[in-house]
Amino acid sequence: MSQALARALAERCRALQTGGMEARAAERHTFEELLREPTSQTSIDPHLYEDFLQAYAPGQRRARGVYYTPAPVVAAQVHLAADLLAERLGCGLAFGDERVLVVDPAAGSGAYPLAVLSDTLARAPDATRTLASQRMRLYEPLAGAASLARAQGLDVVECDVLHTPIALDAPLVVCLGNPPYRRAQRQVAPADLLERLSLPGAGIHLKNAYNAYVYFWHWAIRAVFEQRQGPGIVSFISASSYLRGPGFGGLRAMLQRALDELWVLDLEGDDLAARRTANVFSIRTPVAVAMGVRYAAFSSRQPAVIHYARLTGSRATKLAVLNRLHHLSDLTWRTVPVDHHAAFVPQTSSAYRKWPPLTELFPWQLSGAQLKRTWPVGQTAEVLHERWARLLALGEEQRGAALHETRDRNLDSTPPDLGDPTRRLPPLRGLGPDSACIAPVRYAYRSFDRQWVLPDARLGDFMRPALWRVGGPRQIYVTSLLTNVLGPGPAAIATALVPDLDHFRGSFGARAVIPLWRDAAATVPNVSRSWLESVSQRFGADIDADALLAYCYALLTTRRYVKRFEEELRTPGPRVPITGDEAVFRRGAELGQRLLALHTFRSMPRGTGQCLAAPGPAYPADFAYDPRRQLLRIGNGWFGPLAPEVWDYSVSGLHVVPAWLRRRIARPSRGRSLLDAIGPPAWTAALTSELLEVLAVIEATLALEPALDALLDAVVSGGDTLGVGHRAE
Repeated sequence: MSQALARALAERCRALQTGGMEARAAERHTFEELLREPTSQTSIDPHLYEDFLQAYAPGQRRARGVYYTPAPVVAAQVHLAADLLAERLGCGLAFGDERVLVVDPAAGSGAYPLAVLSDTLARAPDATRTLASQRMRLYEPLAGAASLARAQGLDVVECDVLHTPIALDAPLVVCLGNPPYRRAQRQVAPADLLERLSLPGAGIHLKNAYNAYVYFWHWAIRAVFEQRQGPGIVSFISASSYLRGPGFGGLRAMLQRALDELWVLDLEGDDLAARRTANVFSIRTPVAVAMGVRYAAFSSRQPAVIHYARLTGSRATKLAVLNRLHHLSDLTWRTVPVDHHAAFVPQTSSAYRKWPPLTELFPWQLSGAQLKRTWPVGQTAEVLHERWARLLALGEEQRGAALHETRDRNLDSTPPDLGDPTRRLPPLRGLGPDSACIAPVRYAYRSFDRQWVLPDARLGDFMRPALWRVGGPRQIYVTSLLTNVLGPGPAAIATALVPDLDHFRGSFGARAVIPLWRDAAATVPNVSRSWLESVSQRFGADIDADALLAYCYALLTTRRYVKRFEEELRTPGPRVPITGDEAVFRRGAELGQRLLALHTFRSMPRGTGQCLAAPGPAYPADFAYDPRRQLLRIGNGWFGPLAPEVWDYSVSGLHVVPAWLRRRIARPSRGRSLLDAIGPPAWTAALTSELLEVLAVIEATLALEPALDALLDAVVSGGDTLGVGHRAE
């Protein structure tokens, strides 16, 4: 019923706009018409506005982050805030206390204020709904949602609080709700927020803090705690990236300064991560409820005390727990150690916390290349030459579509050449059909997957020129997940080629590239000088950047590292135990050098797998693996023996061999350009060699794992590790 009504409302809204009415006015008029109908009050579904936007403007729905908040989530936030008011702030009637002002900065259709009214009337049956609602300040920028809230007796101001001066004047303010969470432009961030977010260590990850929910947290901190005196509470459910992410240290610092206590209820919910968890919303962004309080006119000078709890299980299980929550004591909380700007989640190992983050040892990180189109990446150089020729053979309109024009790249783009920043490339629009392409080069597309790419800045939105310009015969790029949770497998993978944004494990965020050298000539290492000096002083011998990287790589590449520190790695960004035993360090560096030579394909082992029958004559259209016979079939070809351990080898959920094959087996194009459909006409000997090399590298990696596991045990169990305080200043 709700979806049918939503579609009818969407059609009416479009009709009004066609008739000349402005979009916001048309939306408001559409809902006011609906609400004037006698039966409307009993027929409106809580999902109606979300369904309306999905039918009317799905892009706007996603852009504005409009998602119905499940009733158990709303109830839990309201009940916990009421418990805090009654038990710790002297308000026996909770929201019914006349000193309390309730604020919802993104009220939507009114779920939170209606729950507050329900809680108030349950505690004080003599209270009237009108009196209770008079102590509310509700704001909502979307006309239809605001109309639905008003229809339920709520006084909603139709405005965007982030861009509207608002002063809250009450003895005690409670701000709660579900603000939108969506990526936003840096330019729309509040001016005073940018400086507060920019803390040391944020680096390239600071861009992740440009998000609507961060702006709402900043608004709430200012409105409730900085621009007024007196106690206050803020309770938001929002994306949970600020709890752990390295780009959110500024927000964590603001919360620690503004609050006396903060309770974080982590609901998880990342369906696309290496460790999948159920979400209470129908979204893929992990979320958390956070409730912060100031007890007096000003917060104490001490950092806020952080309490943490996590709900696990299915969506139904989590909602059932939330539905039963009425008191803070209903959950088991763990106190997070006080540490300015550190993650708001507890660590189980005190030793692990003292180890240096990988990003502290190698402080320069970049994002990988992001083309925003797939056709400039191909299985062979010949395929890319053919795609380029086809592009230039097209007329102007078709050429733009085949390029897949975006905001940052179109037929008129003239970016600097990746190799020579002083030379700008001519626009694609003016190129004749005989114009040569920039020669294809090898490209680290995914872990252990070397594809070919056209290294042309006109063909990629964010090609990361710095990565290309530091490439050289000694360069090594290490990729990992630095802002998301690592799954089973190695914690880092190395390549000698410029890596794709999603090189480590495929898409879904949290990518970062750590080069060993800051220049192509390999004269300036990307390494912390203080750590090199500290290790060298400990051993009484010079330790160079190559050795330090190799040692770290040996520890991070064994799959036991992620398994052993599974709980600690819920806070993204691996840490490395630096042994104080020189013999152990040298053994680790030697193992790491062997691994680096393997993973960069600079040293090729002889694997057991062979091509038993070549695929063909037609290009293969499918593949299958038989674990019992240890045989891999590709089209009409056969490869083996292939051990199940090699076939199953994965990097945080990316199964390397099956993924390598899927990207090379012929299938209808799923790309955005007609050029994606151009593939190899036949399986070549070069493709066979590449496959056998991948199998051999994984096989050799697995053969080294017992030695790597023994190394990790020796380093961790030895106890003599250099912590953060040991480095030279």
